[in-house]
Amino acid sequence: MSMRESSGAGTRKGPIRADTVVDAALALVNVGGLESLTMRRLADALGAQPPALYRLFRDKGALVDAMADAVLAAALGPLPEADWEARVEVLAGRLRAAMLGQRDGARIVGGSYTTRQPTHMLADSFLAAMTEAGFTGKTAVWATTTVFSYVLGEALEQQGRTEVDIDEMQATLSAEDYPHLARSPMAAMLDFDDRFAFGLRMLMAGLREGSTHP
Repeated sequence: MSMRESSGAGTRKGPIRADTVVDAALALVNVGGLESLTMRRLADALGAQPPALYRLFRDKGALVDAMADAVLAAALGPLPEADWEARVEVLAGRLRAAMLGQRDGARIVGGSYTTRQPTHMLADSFLAAMTEAGFTGKTAVWATTTVFSYVLGEALEQQGRTEVDIDEMQATLSAEDYPHLARSPMAAMLDFDDRFAFGLRMLMAGLREGSTHP
């Protein structure tokens, strides 16, 4: 049964809640991707009229910001009683899992500068760890955004990948024209879990080097 059929499109009674709209929007994206999300389609799925949505969200951009907060909320939770490095690694892993858990989650989160609790709590947790590492002021902010941008970029690429025949691609690489590519194990590009772990280790090594604490 479709969302429209189950909601009784056009027959909804009573006020609609913002969190209900966000949940429905994320569900639509899970089915058809972010491009499929329109305020009209969302209103139909909820059995409401578009003006009811615009009373809650001034435009689609405001709705996507709220969706980003909902995605980020999945990354929240108690942190281990551990040093700053372990906490950053846990936060990075949770952030990645939260974005990958929602279709187009990285696209929803990317570029959103929201002022709601999930975003603030996640940023505060990262900044607490970076401050413990010895970063202060703008360097603590930059250390945080560096980790965030790495996780976001990896999630964007993983979610945006298309099916590719690695053997066929490798066969097209001329050893004369592309000597390094031709000798490289191209399948490693699609080993997203291991490459994320590798990149995070390199990033953490850089943060250790740049911090003022051993």
